[in-house]
Amino acid sequence: MKKTALIAMLSILFICLFSAFADITYTLKLSATSITLAPGDSRTITWSVEPVNLVEHRVTWTSDNNYVATVDQRGKITAHASGSTYVRATLETGTVRRITVTVTGHPVTTLKLDQSTVQMEIGESTLLTYQMNADADDKRVKWTSDDSSVAKVDNKGNVTAVGGGVATITLLSVNGMTDTAVIYVPSDVQSVVLSKEYAEIGIGRQLTVEASVLPINARNRLLTWESSDPNVATVDADGKVTGVGAGTCKIGARSENGKYAVMDVKVVILPESIMLTPDKLILTSENRNATLSVQILPAEAAETGIEWFSSDETVVTVESGFLTAKGYGSAVVTAKTINDLFAEALVYVGESPLSVRLNNGVYLLPLGGEGIRVYPIFTPAESITLDYTMEVEDPSVASVDENGLLTARKIGTTSITLTTGEGLSCTSEIRVYEDVKSLFTNDDKLTIKQYEMRGISFYSETGRTFTGQLSARSDDENVCVYAGDCLLGKKPGSTVLTFTNPGTSAVCTVNVTVVENRDYPTRVLALTFDNGPDEHTREILNVLDKYGVKATFFLLGRNIELSPALAALYKDTEHELGNHTYDNSSIASQSVAQTASSLQKTDELAKRTIGREPTLLRAPDALLPEKVLSSFLDARRFVGRGFVINDISSQRSAEEISQEALSKVYNTCVLTFHDAGAVTAEALDLLLPELLRQGYRFLTVSELIDYTGLSTGIFSTMP
Repeated sequence: MKKTALIAMLSILFICLFSAFADITYTLKLSATSITLAPGDSRTITWSVEPVNLVEHRVTWTSDNNYVATVDQRGKITAHASGSTYVRATLETGTVRRITVTVTGHPVTTLKLDQSTVQMEIGESTLLTYQMNADADDKRVKWTSDDSSVAKVDNKGNVTAVGGGVATITLLSVNGMTDTAVIYVPSDVQSVVLSKEYAEIGIGRQLTVEASVLPINARNRLLTWESSDPNVATVDADGKVTGVGAGTCKIGARSENGKYAVMDVKVVILPESIMLTPDKLILTSENRNATLSVQILPAEAAETGIEWFSSDETVVTVESGFLTAKGYGSAVVTAKTINDLFAEALVYVGESPLSVRLNNGVYLLPLGGEGIRVYPIFTPAESITLDYTMEVEDPSVASVDENGLLTARKIGTTSITLTTGEGLSCTSEIRVYEDVKSLFTNDDKLTIKQYEMRGISFYSETGRTFTGQLSARSDDENVCVYAGDCLLGKKPGSTVLTFTNPGTSAVCTVNVTVVENRDYPTRVLALTFDNGPDEHTREILNVLDKYGVKATFFLLGRNIELSPALAALYKDTEHELGNHTYDNSSIASQSVAQTASSLQKTDELAKRTIGREPTLLRAPDALLPEKVLSSFLDARRFVGRGFVINDISSQRSAEEISQEALSKVYNTCVLTFHDAGAVTAEALDLLLPELLRQGYRFLTVSELIDYTGLSTGIFSTMP
């Protein structure tokens, strides 16, 4: 038992020592880096490794030229012939050191055969001669043939041809120099090989067949070409095949000594046209397969082979017209005939849509203009349908063509409705406005109250009310901004707003003075957003910025980690950040240690990506165990969800989401939205102007807590 324990301890010690030595860089040292020897002499090179430790090292020895000098695995170098070479010592780690070995005397430096190629007949002999430098100490050479069945050579360079083929004669000096001569011995043709075994051509079409005669130096290489049925196909002396009539035959090539090769040829009636039916179709996860029908004219050409291709086999594959869906997307399936006619079908792979909206809520068109394209956006994202129509309510105001391109007809407002074959529909507004050169307003000096929203009208040089798109820049956005087609007074002061019409040179300026609003109702609320960052975070931040609204974002550490570029969007904002745990898991069922780890990881990711840590905590399910409260209450405030707005349902419109929020809002409330809401930004664009009109100011959660005097936010607890 004691012996076994001792062995185990030694094994552990060895493993620890080996691990400690594994990362050490070893240096290989040799007793000499260059030596000079006379032919026949030997010398042993010793070696050592630094640093010295308990690792057993191994060195492998090799010579670059064994004709000059060899080395054994004990480091003993033996000189053989005059010249120089390198002997290399390689440590098991890959480290290499080399020794320059010089063997004294005059080595062979010139070795050249007088002939590089020789053609001989079987039974013939010839003497190969060579040049060598006269001062070489050792002039011995060795002759070899790589194929003695073709040509053999004696030790004096006498070559004898013994069979047809090609052989290489090599001359070798004692120090490893070589030169070669290629011996060609012609023979009779052994075989004929054609470039094709089968070909299909049309009547009147031609095809050239290549023939190879083996061996390549065979004598009497002339071939005779022939067709088994000249009424089907003919062939000329160069192997050019011409289709004559529908049918099959054989084309052959024969050598003078009777060697023969043959191929099958089918002559067909060529197609004049090809068509696929249908030319557009949709595949889904439930209906993954379909078959394309091919029509070829003339009908008697239908037996010709068709090649099938898919432009993207990750979307759909095709075999003999049978389609199989592989992944969402679109691909072009092509059928190609033997004479390069082709037909295409566009194949979409998606799902049946659950809802649809147009790419714009409002289409703004200058009078006489075009170029805005209307197209549907289906939910879910992988949805698709080819069966839909678009109709403009008043075609005298604007029209839409089959490609969804809008054209303005007269100044006015109308709408466009898209209806799918599945019964889904959606409508957007079209506004046609005058393409103005200048803009005017009735009052270029306005006084408005703080928190007031006031509409403002503009006119063109013709006196018409301008209904087109306007953008505005405020010299001081803290005083007044233009949002939702209205002026919004933010704090007392003065500023100048410059209004422009995109695409024209029309400009109009308005001087605005904002005065204190003593009658403004005291209404406050906090907007919060869960589970960010997400793909719609940028859109949400843009709308909040448009109305000068601050909000509180409760972030998931996992989403920060997956989308650092989106998380960085919060960086230069005044929005408050909250911790929503790392992966949205309920903390009600977690230990205090698990919760601490989740929160810490999220804090660190936010600090590294956004530059600041979250100051609040919202539990994913709004349930906060007392043990968690007692552990973390001093570190941060806890916030519940208040009213949760259903903004992530794919079946809800922006109008429905906005109306739900308006129905729930009250003074000092907390409204909870989500960064992942596909139309949340659009809903906020409807909601925020209305809340501002009702006298609401927007606070962060911490500001709301301080305003109400509560020590924490709204939350639920559990024992």
